[in-house]
Amino acid sequence: MPDEPADDVRGPRRSSAGRAGAGRSAWHVAELAHELLSYVEEPVGRGLSGAERARVERRFGFRFAPAHRAFLAIGMPRGPLWPNWRSGSTSELRTLVRAPVDGVVADVLEHDFWPSAWGARPASDAGREAVARAQLINVPTLVPFFGRRYVPAAEQASGSPVLAVHRTEVVVLGNDLASYVDRELSVGYLLHHAPPATVPATVPFWSDLARFVDATLRGQGIMSP
Repeated sequence: MPDEPADDVRGPRRSSAGRAGAGRSAWHVAELAHELLSYVEEPVGRGLSGAERARVERRFGFRFAPAHRAFLAIGMPRGPLWPNWRSGSTSELRTLVRAPVDGVVADVLEHDFWPSAWGARPASDAGREAVARAQLINVPTLVPFFGRRYVPAAEQASGSPVLAVHRTEVVVLGNDLASYVDRELSVGYLLHHAPPATVPATVPFWSDLARFVDATLRGQGIMSP
């Protein structure tokens, strides 16, 4: 039986926004993200327990990043674009998890995307897809956060930037969960009150795509020789 909706849970409120800045801990980032969501009255249900989180990680083969794990432990947002890790459809969640890699493969087949590091491009669609998927096995897993916004899995990146991903179009929308929530889902508090943002953590391959347009203009894109 799916869990029944719980009363809204906001988690600890300790004036997190007033302590915004670089170097905040994963738990602080998660608290701050929830506080910012509360400004727009986003419905939030009870958080994932450790056992529930472990089941999700085993089922889909990744580990949540520390801030993402803390965010879900404090409370799980209930809107339609938030993944329902507790009782959502396994097939729909798996589609979300696979979407970033599947999107890259789609651009390989439909728009001639082919990084030079992958070597010679096979002539056939089947050959190109096989090589692309073999290469993409090694890139960091991206975990759905909100809609098509993703956070790198814990074991594969030093930080938790939030990336908007559509095929090979990747945009960094926040250096961490709090800055992302503030920018796209809340009231822009951090934009006016926080110290200057730090450089987002590098996520192998995906950060290259985020720099792709600018770098290509300078002849240094990942598809350049």
